[in-house]
Amino acid sequence: MNPDLLTTIMACSSCGAGLTIKDMDEKLQCASCDAAFSKGKHVWNFIPSNMDWSSPMWQTWQQLQENGVASYQGDPEHNLAVVQREDINKFGSFCNYHGLVLDIGCGPQPWPAYFRRDRDAVYVGIDPLINDEPGEYLRFKGLGEFLPFRPHTFDHVLFSTTLDHFVDPVVALKSAAKACKLDGEIDIWLGEKSADAPKPAKSPEWYLRLQKPQHAEDLFHVKRLSRTEFVEVVRSAGLKIVETETHEVDRYRANHFYRITTN
Repeated sequence: MNPDLLTTIMACSSCGAGLTIKDMDEKLQCASCDAAFSKGKHVWNFIPSNMDWSSPMWQTWQQLQENGVASYQGDPEHNLAVVQREDINKFGSFCNYHGLVLDIGCGPQPWPAYFRRDRDAVYVGIDPLINDEPGEYLRFKGLGEFLPFRPHTFDHVLFSTTLDHFVDPVVALKSAAKACKLDGEIDIWLGEKSADAPKPAKSPEWYLRLQKPQHAEDLFHVKRLSRTEFVEVVRSAGLKIVETETHEVDRYRANHFYRITTN
């Protein structure tokens, strides 16, 4: 990666200040709080070192992440954007990919299937579950609530079925808006599931081994968001929905696509 790009678009995920390259381009140090961030063989790690992982909500989050990894490994075609599913293609068509694009919660796969290679766009991804392995685009290990980017950096920001996986979705959305340019847009895919949706007649072994953390709504979400709750999250973040597209899956499930402006 071009070192100039790092110092141009990156910021300290702990305090938001600028970064200075150290140690032969393998370490970045904050000019304000002295926080340091290191690079593995392929991926930079921007998870803040001062996280209180012992707090109840972050312990819940960690268990949910472990459950997520199990789902990715047990059934990647349904739990990761790795194939050209109908819902994935619809979201890819909804997104106006252009300029510098940030995918928050991109997943550990080398290339999300909803990206479009034929668009005039440069993709960047951030996810806490990214391993130090090569990918097909620029990826960082980090948290959506503590984005390591300078303000007004990205033309386009995505949340692809990820906003209801954050400890605080309002904070994550505010963080995304801060990283987005004033004339940019945020596209969000919200999967809605009714509380009375019937359970599968049979679940795979990997699913049966999962445990629901104390403060989580289910095995994978801190709290699932309904359409009404999502609109309130957007309002609380000080943002505005300008376009909505809904695709019903069945009587219990629907995929909602939202376009949000930051100005």
